[in-house]
Amino acid sequence: MHGYNSAAKWLHWLILLLVLTQFGIALLMPDIGPHTVAGTLINLHFSFGVLIVLVMAVRLGNRLLRPVPLDLPGSPAWERWIAVATHRLFYFILLVGPFLGWASASAHRLRVDVFGLITLPGIAAPRAHWALAAGDVHIYMMWTLAVLIGLHAAAALYHHFLRNDGVLRRMLPARAP
Repeated sequence: MHGYNSAAKWLHWLILLLVLTQFGIALLMPDIGPHTVAGTLINLHFSFGVLIVLVMAVRLGNRLLRPVPLDLPGSPAWERWIAVATHRLFYFILLVGPFLGWASASAHRLRVDVFGLITLPGIAAPRAHWALAAGDVHIYMMWTLAVLIGLHAAAALYHHFLRNDGVLRRMLPARAP
């Protein structure tokens, strides 16, 4: 069975940590509206969104350079299809979703200040209807992501404990000899 390289494993778990952190921040931060002033939580949310896009871009590059089959030999066709579709959705949501949030921030006249180091330019005009709608799509995408993460974790645990087929072990860090 083909395994993931160390970089793929570390990037996988780093993304999980960043996304869980991002969900925690999102649940604590205030709703963004026409009169919202960016505070610490909103700035952290923007910063982690940018960081997630950067790490996902590296992860996608690693995946394209070192492809690993998602399925196991003998897996049913429906299982292979779901594995591929789920992974593509993960990449799509984690690469596109932050840009939708950025557009919404721009439409709300909020600067995307990345950890106090750089300020990104706005990508939408203030009050642009498409960018305000992008904010709603961003929220729906992130709820979809939360559900996908839960299903992904459940599938990994199912494969590990019930099928005992090594799927989960392929993504775990290697043990020292």
